[in-house]
Amino acid sequence: MFKKMGQYTALCGSSLLILMAAATVQASDGQVEFTGTINDNACTINSESVKKSVEMDQVRIADFANTVGATAGSTPFSISLENCSGSTLKNASIKFSGQQAATDATVLGMIGDNQVSGVGIQINDARTGEKLALNAASNDYVLRPQSNTFDFTASYVRLVADTEASGETPGVRGIGTGKVNALASFDVTYK
Repeated sequence: MFKKMGQYTALCGSSLLILMAAATVQASDGQVEFTGTINDNACTINSESVKKSVEMDQVRIADFANTVGATAGSTPFSISLENCSGSTLKNASIKFSGQQAATDATVLGMIGDNQVSGVGIQINDARTGEKLALNAASNDYVLRPQSNTFDFTASYVRLVADTEASGETPGVRGIGTGKVNALASFDVTYK
């Protein structure tokens, strides 16, 4: 009887050893990486608002008052949000950022070569007409279910005043003529 048990034990023991060896010899043939995002956004940005181009009206230097901060050529634009749930986040604010003007960090400066001098682009909230300074959040907008459109205006803003001629010194124009290119990014914060 012991002899049969010993054979059985030896047989079971060697099978277990073979199974353990097979488990440790198994190698990896590849890998799978999982990536994703979880956010707390109440809406999605409309595809037409993700990359928007605003064609500013042509203005003349004479359209500006000779005062730093004078604006001309107000052009409306909007940012639209869709698929808004509003179940937990009821408000949103928008913050614009970009290349700041050299003499006024609250407005957009020009980018690229051969740009007009002496002007920037000022963004205003169309609800109130108030200037939205770069890198500062707007006042809150109440989110409605599904779709929301937020309206703004963009204006040229004078950054340098003209100087008057005196004696033999000629006057100097604060604003030049030429192309205007500015670029702003925006972020939506849900509350």
